[in-house]
Amino acid sequence: MEQQQFPVPGMVHNWASPMASQQVPFLPFQWTGPDGGTRGTGPPAEPVFVLCAARSGSTLLRFLLDAHPALACPPESDLPALCAHLASVWSLLEGTPLATAKDGAPTLPGPALTGIRQTANLMIRSYLARRGKAWYCDKSLGTARHAQLLQQVFPGARFICLYRHPMDVIASGIEACPWGLKGYGFEPYAAESPGNAVQALARFWSDHASAILAVEEQFPDRCHRVRYEDLVADPEQVASGIFRFLGVPPVQGISASCFAPERERLGPADYKIWHTSRITTRSVGRGWSVPAALITPPVTAAVNELVKKLGYIRVDETWSVAERAPDLRRSAEEAPASPAERPPAGDTRQMPRVFIVLGDMLQKGLFRVSDRFVRRWGTFAAESFVIVATSTGAGSARWRVDLAARTVTLTETSQAGDGALGGAGWQLAGSADVWERVVRGMVNLNVVLRRRELRYCDAGDGAPATVTRIGMLADLLGITSWRSADATGRPEPAQPVSVA
Repeated sequence: MEQQQFPVPGMVHNWASPMASQQVPFLPFQWTGPDGGTRGTGPPAEPVFVLCAARSGSTLLRFLLDAHPALACPPESDLPALCAHLASVWSLLEGTPLATAKDGAPTLPGPALTGIRQTANLMIRSYLARRGKAWYCDKSLGTARHAQLLQQVFPGARFICLYRHPMDVIASGIEACPWGLKGYGFEPYAAESPGNAVQALARFWSDHASAILAVEEQFPDRCHRVRYEDLVADPEQVASGIFRFLGVPPVQGISASCFAPERERLGPADYKIWHTSRITTRSVGRGWSVPAALITPPVTAAVNELVKKLGYIRVDETWSVAERAPDLRRSAEEAPASPAERPPAGDTRQMPRVFIVLGDMLQKGLFRVSDRFVRRWGTFAAESFVIVATSTGAGSARWRVDLAARTVTLTETSQAGDGALGGAGWQLAGSADVWERVVRGMVNLNVVLRRRELRYCDAGDGAPATVTRIGMLADLLGITSWRSADATGRPEPAQPVSVA
């Protein structure tokens, strides 16, 4: 059968700069297609570089790139940093300071570019031949700061610019470093904001997103933007867009095949990727629970300027107030105001068990309210508040509790004109799964609040009021080890609800 030549755009037979005094020779090699047949021979195209920050989904993107039969994307090699270091070494040994262009980027003379290119190519060529691939892709953190140098070393290089909403990056960074921000390039930011991981990671994201956007602006024809939220929502379409940008054919089903065992494990990677078998959107919106108030106004302003350019929603005083995260990719004006669809009336097949149990516990709690309860909680015992439980498959349930009137009402939405809290004094919202663990006594109510798995908001009364209200709610639900003297006992454990 006649061999088909696989198109490899940007194929460069002379890797030397026009200023170079010598050319770097190539050694012929062959690479194979998905059917095992030889697809082409000759020198590789110049590299593709992923510009990304930590906790932005870069390892998932690496898996997708590496799964293409023409592309090889190893774990983080720090090749861009190596090129920058070689440039510094050359300057030192030659005793010649690097010239600086008008835009502030160092300009290397031809011999230095040739030497760096040759050093990198010796490794790249060997790696591609071993993998049977034609195109080298590099995914290393912090590559954006070396982009101008890389364009000199590899004039045909292309950049895939990866972004993720800042609040989700913050949530992921805190999850990855529960004992303090360490690794991933977090250290200098943590040192400047000790005791405030949210502020530190907001600055981390702002600096890295700014650097990547600057590369896009400088080399628009060489860059392709990818947002993590788009990638996980429709990986096949996003992957096809990347492959079109690179000029290689799309591969159907690559979002599943990317988790094949041949992905390389010897190198830095997201610690979660080895226990992942498919692409989901579960990580999108986790930053909705991050307290945005911990970010200082100047940093918030810088973040919002960037998210506007990237097509994300703003981070403002309303962050995490709604019961569920909106689409992070929409502007605030486009965000849907209506609640998620709920099952038809009478249809409880998809209704979470806790939707029924939590309402029942609130009602039973009101029956136990006594003069002793009122004396214990003072003016708080006459307030009204809203409890919200959300579920991806069943919408949300909202209970408005009026302690003064001794009523609990299941409502669809807050009343128009009453504000975000629907006229109530405060609100506590969380997923059905979290509420299920709370009412079963599997997790402490204050623990899930500190983790922001349940989100509290009010009209701005302050921390003392928050503590008192949460204690009163625990007393009302009967999920605390102490209770009012008039309480008749802890409610019986909720039994499974039979549904239609």
